[in-house]
Amino acid sequence: MCQLKKPVERPKIAFRVCDLSLSLSLISDSDLWILSYITVIMKKSLLPVQSVCSNEKQICGKEALVKLLRWHFGHAEFRGKQLDAIEAVLSGRDCFCLMPTGGGKSMCYQIPALAKPGIVLVVSPLIALMENQVMALKEKGIAAEFLSSTQTSHVRNKIHEELDTGKPSLRLLYVTPELIATSGFMSKLTKIHARGLLNLIAIDEAHCISTWGHDFRPSYRKLQSLRNRLPDVPILALTATAVPKVQKEVIESLCLQNPLVLKSSFNRPNIYYEVRYKDLLDDTYADLSNLLKLCGDVCAIVYCLERTTCDDLSAHLSKDGISCAAYHAGLNNKLRSSVLDDWISSKIQVVVATVAFGYDFFLNSTLWNLFSCT
Repeated sequence: MCQLKKPVERPKIAFRVCDLSLSLSLISDSDLWILSYITVIMKKSLLPVQSVCSNEKQICGKEALVKLLRWHFGHAEFRGKQLDAIEAVLSGRDCFCLMPTGGGKSMCYQIPALAKPGIVLVVSPLIALMENQVMALKEKGIAAEFLSSTQTSHVRNKIHEELDTGKPSLRLLYVTPELIATSGFMSKLTKIHARGLLNLIAIDEAHCISTWGHDFRPSYRKLQSLRNRLPDVPILALTATAVPKVQKEVIESLCLQNPLVLKSSFNRPNIYYEVRYKDLLDDTYADLSNLLKLCGDVCAIVYCLERTTCDDLSAHLSKDGISCAAYHAGLNNKLRSSVLDDWISSKIQVVVATVAFGYDFFLNSTLWNLFSCT
């Protein structure tokens, strides 16, 4: 999630005390399109950060944790298995958490970061997602930072200086698995841990560890060093994509010790699906373009499996008068950041991205998620 710049007023939106996120998805698997419609209304309530655990060994009660949730994120209650995961890691237990996209995985480590003093380390494979979540947390007054190669040396040095202070104010630190693999950063983590400041290690997109998945990242394999170097720090592994074989591999690779295994249902009763068979469409490009135009000035993401498809589809939509841009790893960091900023600030209507572009980007406007394999 990111710090939201004030979006352009959308004609379909007229809410003052609520954020409205609507998601409409169009999925194509060679022969069909699927539309999904999600409505989520969240009330805001921003209050100062405060811890609810008096010492590291104390397990925070549900009432105190719900209070944190309401104060800082505006949600009335925890969803699904969130509370179970939070209570497990606060008690010092490892946890493997399988939740559907949009199930609120980030809350499972953000609430523990607020529950007691110290730092929660979040490992994420997507720099854009790290930037997004850090900006959103800062907007809520929560001290969070990320470290990546896209930052200037000055910015990185400031973060390292903060980590080296006696009592850093930082609550969450987001890093890539590649940074974890470096001896210099591991040495810093060891020192932070020795000072009693490392409360939790959260590994997002944990399925990237598995060699069975198409998202395999070799750097994730090296994360097992975290258990070897920091044996008493609880590890929370999170994913929305893991068959039983992958679940087993993740738990073994991370050396999770007697983990609490939580699996949420992927049934989403608030999603409406519409199936369109591509064989019955005269022109899929025109169908997609007309669909976007029909819904007016809305923000949308079109997902594709390949970078070249992103570029081609973006060009087609642009020629048809739709404000859009491609977003994928083939673009340089500066251009990629520019596209993301323009989309978040509503300067462009549509982003055509590879599936690596996360779902955790929320706007105060109508949002369509369109999936295309054409």
